[in-house]
Amino acid sequence: MTQPILVVDFGAYQTTAAVVSGTQIHPVPCPLSGATRWPSAVCLDGDSLVIGTAAVQRRELLPRWFAAGPRQALDTGEPVHLGDRTLTAAEVLGAYLRVLRGEAEQRHGGPIERLALTVPSAYGPQDPRRQQLLALAADAGFPDAELVGDAVAAVVDPYTHGDFPDRSLLLVCDLGASWSVALTRVDGEHPVVLGQETSGGGQDFDLLLVNDLRAALHEWLAPALHAGGDTGLLARYAAADFVRSVKHRLAETDDVTDRISPHAPAYRMTRAGLDRLAEPALRWLTASCRAVVARAGLSLNDVTGVLLVGGASRLPAARAALRADLQRPLWQPTDPELAVIRGAARWAGRVGARRIAANAPTWRMEPLIWELPEGRARLVRWLVGQGQQYGPGTTIAQVRTADDRVFDLTAPREGILVEHRVAPGAMLTSDAIAAMSRTVRVIAGDRAAKRHQMRVAGDWMLTPDHELLVECERSGAYVRMRAISSGAVVSEVRPMGVTADTRGKVFVGPGDRLALVSWDPQGQFSVWDVFSGQLTNRFQAPANNRPVKVLVHEGQWRLIAEADRKVHVGRYVRDVATMWDLNTGTVVEEMVGEDLNRRYGGYTDHCTADGFAAECDSPDGRLRAGTARSAAGLAVWLHETGSAEEVFRSDLGSVRSARTAFSADGHHLLAQWSAADTSCVDVWQV
Repeated sequence: MTQPILVVDFGAYQTTAAVVSGTQIHPVPCPLSGATRWPSAVCLDGDSLVIGTAAVQRRELLPRWFAAGPRQALDTGEPVHLGDRTLTAAEVLGAYLRVLRGEAEQRHGGPIERLALTVPSAYGPQDPRRQQLLALAADAGFPDAELVGDAVAAVVDPYTHGDFPDRSLLLVCDLGASWSVALTRVDGEHPVVLGQETSGGGQDFDLLLVNDLRAALHEWLAPALHAGGDTGLLARYAAADFVRSVKHRLAETDDVTDRISPHAPAYRMTRAGLDRLAEPALRWLTASCRAVVARAGLSLNDVTGVLLVGGASRLPAARAALRADLQRPLWQPTDPELAVIRGAARWAGRVGARRIAANAPTWRMEPLIWELPEGRARLVRWLVGQGQQYGPGTTIAQVRTADDRVFDLTAPREGILVEHRVAPGAMLTSDAIAAMSRTVRVIAGDRAAKRHQMRVAGDWMLTPDHELLVECERSGAYVRMRAISSGAVVSEVRPMGVTADTRGKVFVGPGDRLALVSWDPQGQFSVWDVFSGQLTNRFQAPANNRPVKVLVHEGQWRLIAEADRKVHVGRYVRDVATMWDLNTGTVVEEMVGEDLNRRYGGYTDHCTADGFAAECDSPDGRLRAGTARSAAGLAVWLHETGSAEEVFRSDLGSVRSARTAFSADGHHLLAQWSAADTSCVDVWQV
């Protein structure tokens, strides 16, 4: 059964909570009001610290023992003053959290042992406030609490309806008590914040509204605000609540007239007046959007769009200002003030994605551990180097004991030493792995472990050093370099201006540099350096020479494009082709002939040095791989070179062709094969 998780978003004005159980998300409403949003308020009533609606209900009687927005005290590091008592923000938030947990467990019908808390984007990885939150969570009974950033939560909110692809860049504008801008990159299950700015824009805006209210009702309100004591406190609380109410109502109407109390004069605010008061904060907002993008070394054209959340995001002026200034698509979810809690709940529910399984035993690998005199000794030297083969009884290393006796550490059986785990001069203990070795001969019934399979509508190749796997989509829309061991993307090139009609191939150019050569139906050719992502050349074929066949000579670094037209030479019809120098983009030769294919020697439509072959040897020469026909179609085989004994065989099925390669370190075997319209790579750890 899935363990339930309590998710809490401590806001300056409101706090929200939910319980995530499996795929279900259940809000935790305030028991007194029934609302899903609890007031972010506390009140000390005698020795009892009450929270939420209960605290607001006591405010009239105990104004000096009341405090709003305890999370802001954590932001600033200031204490929370409750009458003659002073508490830390952690103490107050911890008490609030215990009440939320009690209410959540009562509604859930059982204990809740896990917690996820939202944190502002301004709380960076090393921010001490993160540790304070984790400490107060542990004190409240959640030792393994998790933290999720507001911007990350907003992006994964299911109500955003953005369906943003990986690598998308979003400006997340969260307009609450604090206004924040976070440049966020969509990265699978966990978006990444690349930069952020935060201001007190929301509070400054509310203060301007209070000042406007004070000016409009000066004779009635000013005496109360300046009265001091409980009267002054209550007047300030009432004024703050009133202007926030007016602000929220103006999101739906053009004009609000209301009274702060039944006996007060009427106060009127129009949307136009509200927009004027909001103007300084909105200028900061758009300027900050531009600033965080510029600091990341990007431009607004790189940004997919703007995500607008938080209570103040309902203001039409905010949407209008962002659209007008940034000229980017804008998304705003339903109930934007709940976007963070919804997204945090969804994030917490993906707990399965945060489970890490133990590494599978490496194929034919074993640790070397020795029982040492008195349990410890200092390593003197290694006598067998990494990658060297040894026989049974071979002295692999020597150690020196505390009384200066030197012991030989010998091999129990033949093998190949793969990795030293302890450096000479370091202390080695009996329970420590000193080195990793690989057995020379296959163990009966043992098989190489298949790590992953990757597919692309395009081509696969290896970098010339066999360190990375290269994926090229058929249209040239992207080229990705992936780690062979995990398949993780190490770097990516996405050329601008690629369409569905564009075609692209990766070739090995001068100096073993990988280059993406792409072209469109109109005959515009582009050459991109894959390692740097830079455009190195671009040239255009004449309007009447639309390419129908494109070939590259990697040794000469030239390109031939056969045109879709023919010319008449006397009474004969001849093909037309153009040869370009890929280094300079200049035309080398215009060719007209009856059978131009005879002049295309060395030119191919694919990379000839992609790293794969029908048969190949491991870097240490001890293993050999290849393909063979099988009853199911094609199979990959792996032999020991010395004995030709087959180590394992894997059927690929009915595929057109297959070739093999080893990674640079010899730890992985790769098989590249094609089926239908797809190119695939299987990776085994050997």
